[in-house]
Amino acid sequence: MSTFIPPRKPADALWLLAARSRGGQHWVANAECHIETIDVAGHSVPVTVPDASPTPASYVLCPQSAWLRYARDEVLRHLRPPFSVLANVATAGLYAPLAGLMQASHLHQAAIIGNHLISTNLYPAWQASELQQMTTTLADEFPMRPLLMRNICPEVHPELAQGLREAGWQLVPARMIYLCDPQQPKVWKHNHVKQDARLLSNAEVEVISADMLRARDLPALRQLFRQLFIDKHSHLNPDFTPAFFELCLETGFLELTALRWQNRLVGVLGLYACPDSGWATTPLIGYDTSLPPALGLYRRLMALLLQQSRERQLRLHYSSGASQFKRARGGSASLEYTAIYHQHLSGIRRQGNRVFSGLFQHLAPGLLRRADQL
Repeated sequence: MSTFIPPRKPADALWLLAARSRGGQHWVANAECHIETIDVAGHSVPVTVPDASPTPASYVLCPQSAWLRYARDEVLRHLRPPFSVLANVATAGLYAPLAGLMQASHLHQAAIIGNHLISTNLYPAWQASELQQMTTTLADEFPMRPLLMRNICPEVHPELAQGLREAGWQLVPARMIYLCDPQQPKVWKHNHVKQDARLLSNAEVEVISADMLRARDLPALRQLFRQLFIDKHSHLNPDFTPAFFELCLETGFLELTALRWQNRLVGVLGLYACPDSGWATTPLIGYDTSLPPALGLYRRLMALLLQQSRERQLRLHYSSGASQFKRARGGSASLEYTAIYHQHLSGIRRQGNRVFSGLFQHLAPGLLRRADQL
């Protein structure tokens, strides 16, 4: 699609080189796609283009999984028969028309810009003129596909959100996220933050930094992530491959930190720091869910995340979920959007995108805010 110009970070360049030659599933097992690139501000940016697959792809690649499948699975997972049977029938009445609308708009075939196949992508400060040129180029390259950008939040990337609107993109509510600034003293005055910090300082569970980890540790770290996000939560979460964990250990694409208890690894955190944006987040977190909750593994990992963000003088993107937990640790709720561009499409595809975008712009904010209060 374009001449390869390395991204800003060497780790990002290695991710992109391998993804271009081997496909997105080299890094995420349930994200079958090929990767192209576009030049933005003098650097190559990934564009994920989904391949046909008989199984539902992760929400980091598939909009239908992100907006419809994941939410429906979450509802059904927490219910027992006969309530789960009734809920399955009830949600099918809403799911089927929305899924049909997404199929008509071809959002399942969308090209997604700046997508590293992780839960939260962070972007540098692109100028409005660069976004306009990017949009024009992409519309020419993908005349039959809608264009998407995930993780657009005006509080995180104000210039990006405004620039996309000016370039003709529609911002569609996607999820409620939680943001925190660890540089603010008030964050550290929260009782839960104080308690978590004391828990982290307890040597019963040892913190293992990236330079202390070895290749032989990676299968255990991957299992800890899968135990929480794949086995306990959803197969639609990104299923990071062994190669992805090797990339993180060797290059710091995500900075790995582990927890060790009684001579075995019981927790893992992967910090994604983006100084260009001023933010950090954690697309990778996991712990041994079979151990007693009193051990506080998740609390220790979140305390580590706050600590690491403060050390790097970066604001913290807590991502979504666990609303009360994150609020109690300095997180404030904010709507995050997926940007959609469809003006280059013709006929029913453009109309399907317009109807879907309008419907979600109207309904989603209220639903997400109500869910945030649960």
